[in-house]
Amino acid sequence: MVQYGLQEIKHVIENVHESVVYINGSESRMQEFCKIVEQLQLPHRRLILDCKTRWNSTYEMLVCAMKFKDVFSRFADRDGGYQYCPSIEDWEKVKKVCDILNVFKDAIDIVSGTDYPTSNLFLNEVYRVKVMLDMKSQSSYSFIRVIAMKMKEKFDKYWGECNLLMAIAAVLDPRVKMWAVK
Repeated sequence: MVQYGLQEIKHVIENVHESVVYINGSESRMQEFCKIVEQLQLPHRRLILDCKTRWNSTYEMLVCAMKFKDVFSRFADRDGGYQYCPSIEDWEKVKKVCDILNVFKDAIDIVSGTDYPTSNLFLNEVYRVKVMLDMKSQSSYSFIRVIAMKMKEKFDKYWGECNLLMAIAAVLDPRVKMWAVK
């Protein structure tokens, strides 16, 4: 579902991915990148490369790269061979997409947590994702609308009817009762 939606900004994600590959691909490029990081007095020092088949690693790469967005543009000025520098508009798109992905990440973290029971939390997290997708599908930004609509299409196909087991777990939770299934 998430990968399907991310296809809308595939070129932006590829630019960030290729930027990380390019910079990490050479010790001298990495040193130059670190010099710029030090000049800007940023606390972060390391870029994260994603696994293209896992949306959560793509999210982590994008979040990490956003911390270095000023470094990338300065690095492009110093290295003539660097061709993948994301534009200001690309960084804006990355930020808006990360806002969407963060909701998915939080839901996954809560649902797959091992320190607490999750059955009573599951329906709430599915609902939170649905509300976010509904809201983003009416965004004033067309690319966000398209991304949200693609994700919503897959979401509705999978979660269109409330799962009976989730509904029973929610009803048995004394804090939620019937409110969760309405």
